[in-house]
Amino acid sequence: MSATREQIFQTVCDIIHTDLKFSGMDVTDDLELVGGGLALDSLDLLMLVTGIEKRFGHKIATKSLNRDTMGTVGRFVDFAQSELAASKT
Repeated sequence: MSATREQIFQTVCDIIHTDLKFSGMDVTDDLELVGGGLALDSLDLLMLVTGIEKRFGHKIATKSLNRDTMGTVGRFVDFAQSELAASKT
């Protein structure tokens, strides 16, 4: 059974609040990861990706990481869900 979108979203929230030290930040689907919103740098983005990989036990294809897949929290959650679902087939 692959992870649900809600499980992935909650994990992303946990990583943002705990690992990236944005406790108290209101995390929504449309919160920008790069630029406005969180304004994460490349190291922060790497921590977000590796956090998902560790928690769900699946390596994410780095060639697929770009502004489309990591522009907002929602886009990243959707991307991570599709990556995790593909690993189960």
